[in-house]
Amino acid sequence: MNYLALRRQALLRALKTGGQPADSVLVTHPANVTYLTGYTGDGAYLVLGAKHAVVVTDTRTEEQVKDECPELGKDGGLDLHVRGHDASTPQAAAAVLTKAGAKAVAVEAARMTIAELDAFRALAPKAEFVPVNGAIEALRASKDPGEVEKIKDAIRVAERAFKMFVATIAETDTEKEMVDALEHYVRRCGARCSSFPPIVAVGERGALPHAVPTARPLSEGSKLLVDWGADLTYKADITRVIRNPYGTLLTRRNKAERTAHNLDKVYMTVLAAQDAAIAQLRHGAAAKAVDAAARKVLAAAGYGDYFTHGLGHGIGLEIHEAPRIRSNSDDVLEAGMVVTLEPGVYIPGWGGVRIEDDFLITRDGCQRLTTLSRELEPAPPTA
Repeated sequence: MNYLALRRQALLRALKTGGQPADSVLVTHPANVTYLTGYTGDGAYLVLGAKHAVVVTDTRTEEQVKDECPELGKDGGLDLHVRGHDASTPQAAAAVLTKAGAKAVAVEAARMTIAELDAFRALAPKAEFVPVNGAIEALRASKDPGEVEKIKDAIRVAERAFKMFVATIAETDTEKEMVDALEHYVRRCGARCSSFPPIVAVGERGALPHAVPTARPLSEGSKLLVDWGADLTYKADITRVIRNPYGTLLTRRNKAERTAHNLDKVYMTVLAAQDAAIAQLRHGAAAKAVDAAARKVLAAAGYGDYFTHGLGHGIGLEIHEAPRIRSNSDDVLEAGMVVTLEPGVYIPGWGGVRIEDDFLITRDGCQRLTTLSRELEPAPPTA
């Protein structure tokens, strides 16, 4: 089945049924170009209409486009426009639009700057450019079977990398050194890079949901929060907390981090919150109701004020996609969506616990795609 062609057709139908006065679409955001063509690089645009679908690129990426877009040159598939060194990609795209006789061109309102829009209006003055928000992203929210398999591949790579990381961390390793090591293992296991800069937070620094790595060594905390993923074009996103097997002696500096709250109690509460949310994951569920289920557990245990972000989000070509699972979301879950659930408790001076897994929404529930244990386990001491 040609999912790429079906996606392009679905986009044109969505614009038409949504009342958008557009005979063509100009796609410039790299992830959206990938979704509609298969090309995984950057620097290429897609000009799409009922009778034309043209990838606009330059000689630097021409061969990659040809390699990744098997529809090129086939009837009903993609055409290729390769610009020369004497033209920019916007100029080339405007020329393709003019040649196609485009009168009204939909552009990605959330992706294109005002300056870029003004430039296109000057380059193709006979066309009207119509900002459209989220049309492609709405299609991307539900994954086809091939996309789900690609996300599973990214998860497997991320999990293998994490096992290597846990087996090799040492007492003297700093957060920065551990981040570098984890990034290395992700690449070594087959990813082109991490899904995002990994988060490795020692001790009380785990109270920072997006902690930036420092020179803080592992020995100065009783626990370690690790948030990472693998990018194989499609992405994974996982978080685990590890009990630090090193340096159990109390010091004046780390006493609050080790004794102010019981790690096992906090961890089991966060795990229970995730389980409550999992029980709500299914086709037709309101995203805000899933968020509320986790929040209710945390509030009942006295940790409600320490959960400071949304419960989860979609993943795919980008690490944050629709749907948004949070208290103010109007999204409704659909079968085929792949989402994270990541409840957390962040207590200043003590640290944080976050448990994050990736799930496929199904008609009657969900499937957990991540396979790492959710138990609070110590990292094995290295020799």
